[in-house]
Amino acid sequence: MDYMPAGLSRRLGAFALDMIPILGYILLLLAIFAGIPIGIFHIPLTLKLNPILSDTVAFATIVLPVILYFAIQESSPRQTTWGKRRMGLRVITKDGKRLRFFRSLIRSIVKFLPWQISHTCIFHIPGWPFDVQGFPTWVMAGFIIVYTLIIIYLITITFTPNHQSVYDFIAGSFVVKAEG
Repeated sequence: MDYMPAGLSRRLGAFALDMIPILGYILLLLAIFAGIPIGIFHIPLTLKLNPILSDTVAFATIVLPVILYFAIQESSPRQTTWGKRRMGLRVITKDGKRLRFFRSLIRSIVKFLPWQISHTCIFHIPGWPFDVQGFPTWVMAGFIIVYTLIIIYLITITFTPNHQSVYDFIAGSFVVKAEG
């Protein structure tokens, strides 16, 4: 490969920058789903108390849009998200070409899998968020899986020759320093 692979610190910086607009979007959604009347929106309390419904809404309104944002941006002609562009990075295939949407989508799904698993675990804590009554074993196991995946992702970026994470290997992608 004739490209300079991006290391962990630069990739984390890009991810942190990408989180700025995403956090703004999430704060707006939290205001809406907390029941604060904003315009015509007012979410009933039952949504906040039903773990399956809450998890489904969180996936549809937060996780899926974030996955699609990354997949669309990284498979676009620019080959980069807003944060990666500011850090001088882009996502490519082994031959330096643009990642196709389906591969980019798979990459983003695997990348954000820990985020979805953690949402599922949080929403299934009995009494969450108002009166937590302990943590079921499967929820604790889910959090162990989340942190294990994150650690594996970080280790693979740090110690593989081309600084690829698990999701890069699966998608056949590389995050590299942009030319010029």
